[in-house]
Formats: sequence, structure tokens, C-alpha cells
Amino acid sequence: MRFIRKLLLLIIYILIFLIFAITVYFCLDVFGVVEIPVKYSIASIFYSEIELIADKGRSFDEIFDQVIVNDSNSIPETKERFEKKEEIIANNIDFDEAIAKLNEASMEINANKNTLIDFDETNINSRKFYYSQLDQYGKILYDELYKNRENLKTGTYTVEYGRTFNELLNTENGTEILNNDFQLAINALTFDNPDLFFIDVTKVYLLTEITTRAFSRTFNVSIGANGGNYLSDKFTNEEELNKALNEVESVKNSLVNNQYADDYEKIKAVHDYLIDNIEYDSSDPTTAYNIYGALINGKCVCEGYARSFKYILDDMNIPCLIVCGIGRNKENETESHAWNYVYLKDSWYAVDVTWDDPVIIGTGFVFGNIRYHYFLNGANKLFEDHYEDGNIVGDASFTYPRISVINYQ
Repeated sequence: MRFIRKLLLLIIYILIFLIFAITVYFCLDVFGVVEIPVKYSIASIFYSEIELIADKGRSFDEIFDQVIVNDSNSIPETKERFEKKEEIIANNIDFDEAIAKLNEASMEINANKNTLIDFDETNINSRKFYYSQLDQYGKILYDELYKNRENLKTGTYTVEYGRTFNELLNTENGTEILNNDFQLAINALTFDNPDLFFIDVTKVYLLTEITTRAFSRTFNVSIGANGGNYLSDKFTNEEELNKALNEVESVKNSLVNNQYADDYEKIKAVHDYLIDNIEYDSSDPTTAYNIYGALINGKCVCEGYARSFKYILDDMNIPCLIVCGIGRNKENETESHAWNYVYLKDSWYAVDVTWDDPVIIGTGFVFGNIRYHYFLNGANKLFEDHYEDGNIVGDASFTYPRISVINYQ
């Protein structure tokens, strides 16, 4: 009798333990505390749904060739800057005061974008300049992509983030925030690292798998090709890509390994090389915006010039940034434009290699001051026809360091 009683107690204890374990397991499953495969999920018996959302990348290239005539009506914040500049010129305001007023105008224009940064101009990491202005989610996206840059050469590799953004995506505007951060991060990555020219960001997708079970939703995030290939159309496989990488590196090394008197001579040599060897040409959209089109094909638009300038100077250990904004040409037309800022002798200066490269009828080279009109400019010269807006994609407004007021002397 005593044995039977002990056996019954043991069975009761086992049943209590099993009920407790199943209850805990069920709660963890239902409320998504732990990730449980569907085939082992108790909650999925009651209700289970898996949805995949794919958000496609966008790039600066999509707006790059847009021309806005005269008053820049389609870019309101740029129009305000131009109007402010014209007001300053008309009133003959002292230039130091003018710079202060322009900065004040820019602060007002960008007040709601939360991207303005107080820079220490002497301590900027030019290799991660755009990265430094991303928010916490953008930096997580960027970091993992950068770690896997070798894997990205396959064009099909998927970068996994798991449930890293689960808390964010369970908030009201979480999906919108993460998608915006994805657009900024993927473009920031290519602007900080011009050697990633082989990636077509418009073929890169933010993939969000949403699993709904009973009362919980979990989000698994990854970045990948969504069944396709995110290599530029110029490269159909990794072998072609490696050949291209070797070609651009060879051109870079031919400049980097030369002997120069100082950093000024290095900057000038790269500037002159690009002018002498590149023709402004947008006929091949697969290469016109990157360093391959510039350094190997010798044909590109200003984004290709700017990326190539940074690509080479980075290896010369000269701080260099790609700057995005608006340029106004001699015909009073404004267009999306890209140029560079370089750091030389404790100050930042502007270099616009594209606008220093004149159109030549026939063959030959251009010598003299005409090819240095936009070489190491200060604010007093540059901002006569250039306006930085930091708009590398969408409504982004990355902020740039203050450049020298006067040209390099």
C-alpha cells in the first residue's frame, strides 16, 4: 500500500512538472520570448503565419542627372540657400558675416532632420565619415555589411541580423525607421568605401521575415539579393569582379607608389591624373558612377570622379570626403553634383575634379590655371556656385565639416 502511494505521488509530481514545463514552453512560444521553429511550435497549432517583406535599395545615381533650371523649385531647401546667397551678394555683406548667415540658414533648413553634428575639423575619420552620422540602427546595418565585404563579392551572399531589430520593429514606426536606416547605411557604406564599386545598391534588399503566432510577432532581418544578384551589371561573376578589382588597384598603386615632396603634391598629382585620363561621359550607366568607369574605362560622370579621387587619396593617407550637393553652371542651371573635400595643413578645402576637366575638341591636354579653377577652394570661392546638402539618398542631409574661408595658398 505504501509503495502504491509513493508511486502515485511520483506520477503526480511528474505530471505537475510536465504541465509546468509545457506551460512555460507555451508562454515562451506564444509571446516570442525564444525563437522556436514552426514544426516544434505549440502556438502555431492555434495560428501561425510567415510573411516576407523586401525593401529595395535606392541610390544617389537615381537623381544624379536631374537638371533643375534656374531657381531650383523642385529642391526647396536648395532654393532657400540660393536665395540667401543672392541676398548676401545683393547687400554686399562682409564675407565672414555671410558665411555665418549661410550656416544659420542651413541650420534652419535642416532643423527637423536630426543630422547636424558639431565637428572637430581636426579629428574626423574620413574613412568612416558617413558612418559616423548614422543612428544606432544604421551603424548596426553598416557594421555587418562592412564585416562581410569579402562575402559580398559573390553577389548573392545574405547578411543575417536575426532578431536584432525585433524590439524596434514591434513599435509603431519601426518598419519605416529601419527601412530609412537601411537606405542610409547601404549608401553610406559605398560613399565611405569607393572600392565597393561592384555593388549595385538598387539590387540590394532589406528582407524582413515576420512570423506571427497566436499573440506574438517576431522579426528576422537580413540583407541580400532577394533571389537575384546585387553585383553591378558590368560583372556577371566573381572571376570578372576580381579581375576588375586588380585593374583598379593597379592604377591606384601606380600613383600611390610614386615619390612626392609633400601632401600638396600628392593631391595635385591625383587631380591631374584624373583630368588627363577621364572623359565626362554618362553613356554606360553600369560604370559611369564608379571608380571602374573612371580609372579603367576613362569615362564617367562627376560621382565617378569624386569616388576615384577619394579612393586614391585614402591610400595616400590624406583625409578625403565625397561631398553631395548642387552645382550651378554658367548657363544658370542647377544639377545634382558631387565633389570632394580634402584635409591639408590643418584645414579642409574643396576640390571639384569634374569641373576642372574641360571639354576638349579633338585630342590634347589643358594646362595652366584653367585646370585648377576648383582646386583647393575655400568657402569664398566654392560657394559661389556649389551648395552642399549631404543628400546622398532620399531626404538625407549628412553634414560636412566647415572648410577654410579662403583658397589654399
